[in-house]
Amino acid sequence: MQPVPEVKENEVKIRVRYGGICGSDLRVYKGQIIYAQYPLRPGHEVVGTVIEAGVNATQKVGTKVAVFPNTYCGECEFCIGGKTNICKYKKPLGVSTDGVFAQEVVIDAKYAVPIPDGMPDKRAVLVEPFAVTVHALKKAEIGKGISVAVVGCGTEGLLAVALSLNMGAEVTVIDVNPVKLDIARSFGPMQTMQPQEVGKDTMFDVVIEAAGVKTAIEQAVQMVKPGGSMIALGITSEAVNWVPIHVVRNEISIFGTIIYTQQDFEDAIRYLNDPTFNVDPVISKIVPFTDFQSAFDDALSGNYAKIVLDFK
Repeated sequence: MQPVPEVKENEVKIRVRYGGICGSDLRVYKGQIIYAQYPLRPGHEVVGTVIEAGVNATQKVGTKVAVFPNTYCGECEFCIGGKTNICKYKKPLGVSTDGVFAQEVVIDAKYAVPIPDGMPDKRAVLVEPFAVTVHALKKAEIGKGISVAVVGCGTEGLLAVALSLNMGAEVTVIDVNPVKLDIARSFGPMQTMQPQEVGKDTMFDVVIEAAGVKTAIEQAVQMVKPGGSMIALGITSEAVNWVPIHVVRNEISIFGTIIYTQQDFEDAIRYLNDPTFNVDPVISKIVPFTDFQSAFDDALSGNYAKIVLDFK
């Protein structure tokens, strides 16, 4: 067992309550991230309480916080332009350095984001992954009367379903796994289908590709209406085949999107602090952190939404 470091003047010590298992945690677990700095403690989606604060920290002891797990330099051209999410020198916790799956952790205070006291921890643990979704959906016009297809029902896909419905969009969800489609239906009225059921003339104003699979990405481009948009949220290193003339002649906009900014974090907190905003289906189960092996195995099975570790 490693000792918890001493708290420096610009740091806080956090007692972690919940930590959500992310797809990147699973890739680290399987040794699939070549730039990960092993040996490595995973974890970046956590909520907890400040139990010790350095003299320069603005958070007081007892403050509930979510961890902002992507450090940035604040000095490069992208940071200066407000795009800290693409900072040249960003370092993701749990990949480039030890993550925060631990009962107590010490981090720089600027990456400990206060959470309203009244927000349940089970919602607050979704702040980080939901900030990814919030950032992504700002890329396209989504609102009442807009048809939106969400491809892939992992955590980000399910959160995209929740937010699109909240914005008033007409939502269709596409996934290969009937179990995931059942989870998606619990958010509210929508259409669901498997990829093979998508017809040649099935088209949408906005397609949110959240599967990160070659075939899904290629199909997603074909589903965008002329003048519409595709948000590339899923991640893969595979090359995909697109016909440029289809994109050009139909004026299809393709938006890449990666993580979030501090503003996206604040926006995510605002949404989640509204008890009428339904995100309950996103969490499939909460298990003690001592059962991490079975929790990771269940997460890898593909038959669950978010699995959360309880560090209490």
